[in-house]
Amino acid sequence: VPDTVEGRFERLTDAESMEMLGGAVCFYPSEQSSKLLPRPASDLRLPWFCFTNTRQAMRLLAVPPSASKGIACGHRGNATLRVADYVVYRLEGSGFDTARLLAVHRKSAVEPIPCD
Repeated sequence: VPDTVEGRFERLTDAESMEMLGGAVCFYPSEQSSKLLPRPASDLRLPWFCFTNTRQAMRLLAVPPSASKGIACGHRGNATLRVADYVVYRLEGSGFDTARLLAVHRKSAVEPIPCD
């Protein structure tokens, strides 16, 4: 199980994303960090996961609670952080891996994600 990973975090607030992800903050590890994730070699999905402790993740990463309607559909940034309790989603269908955010070592400023 990885301890420290680096990559991009984001929280999407458009209607479709809120339905699928429930407002969770998700993390897309760099190519190097993605190799640390405990996934089977046969798993060809894009490596990403969402944090189980959403409120703490939003606070630690300074993600605003909501985006400006029509202007932004979420927020994103880059970070190096420490995670624990990584769980691989093994079922069929639209699910995702999860982990608990423990600490943020380094992070960029948070920027809005434009709506399509």
